[in-house]
Amino acid sequence: MPDPGTLAVVYGGPSAEHEISCISARRIAKAALETGMVVKVIGLTHDRQWVDADRVLADVDEVDALDSPDDLLHHQSGRGLGHLDEGLPPGSVVFPVLHGPFGEDGVIQGHLETLNLPYVGAGVLSSAMCMDKGVAKSVLHDHGLPVAAWRLVARAQWSAVVLKEAVAALGLPMFVKPANLGSSIGVAKVFDAAGLGDAVLSAFEFDDHVILEEFIRGRELELALIGNEDLRVSQAGEIIASQEFYDYDDKYVLGTAETVAPTDLEGPQLAHAQRVASAAYRALRVEGLARVDLFLADDDEIVVNEVNTMPGFTPISMFPMLWEAEGLPFRSVVEELVTLARARHARRRLLRTHRVVPEP
Repeated sequence: MPDPGTLAVVYGGPSAEHEISCISARRIAKAALETGMVVKVIGLTHDRQWVDADRVLADVDEVDALDSPDDLLHHQSGRGLGHLDEGLPPGSVVFPVLHGPFGEDGVIQGHLETLNLPYVGAGVLSSAMCMDKGVAKSVLHDHGLPVAAWRLVARAQWSAVVLKEAVAALGLPMFVKPANLGSSIGVAKVFDAAGLGDAVLSAFEFDDHVILEEFIRGRELELALIGNEDLRVSQAGEIIASQEFYDYDDKYVLGTAETVAPTDLEGPQLAHAQRVASAAYRALRVEGLARVDLFLADDDEIVVNEVNTMPGFTPISMFPMLWEAEGLPFRSVVEELVTLARARHARRRLLRTHRVVPEP
């Protein structure tokens, strides 16, 4: 049997999704241990200090979430790791379970590239594109994929005139979203022009750019994708929100939303959704994994909402639920993602080490 190697699970981070990362990382670490991998756990605090978090593995079977790296650093008297790869054996693979900014926007991916470490998930460019909703929509639109109509507003450009033009172009209700964030944090559904200004100002608390987006009436679908050159796409799951939309509270606090995995989509309609999800994955140059969120509009059109390059791995997260429905246990998902990370790293290493020898 080949050596399963070492998996470094990196979690926490400075984003508003820090707590979700602590839940996702616990499940990944536990699954990796079940496969026989050697697991190292590295925390990243809100203040961006690296923390040796291996002590959390002692309780990984009993807890719902790993201790926050902030708390671990406090117990270590403020002494963090000097750098991310401190103590990692050669051949280690990094699983950066950092949701949101710093984790899904290419920042941590760029750092891992400089360290020459294989890592799970999309690369630098893909992560940055998918994280920025305005850029992602532009790329998808340029590839001929259907997206909701939108306007991107920079903080310095926001004005009453822009508000009026957005209402005329997009109609009401509309969604207001920070351009770079996840888990529906900072998102608002606005029903009248009077509430639009407040919603935009609230979104600006999270980012310098805000998306104003047309409301698509229909069903919310999510598909899970795994692969580099070869791609596998799951059946469709469906989110049935208990409120106006599937926001952070509906996902993680109230627990009142209904998650159906898989839903009743089948035949040509499912095949079409899978084609659109795959095309979005390819257009945004994703590798490793993603959860692609779609709308099935009331007129039966499939519309791309967004592509998440590091989706949640919590017990209520759609990505692992969909693969389990396909007969792929969670630990097998983790194993496959690690294999894909190694394969991509080996392929890219050949590209980087290729030299053109000039003629004498």
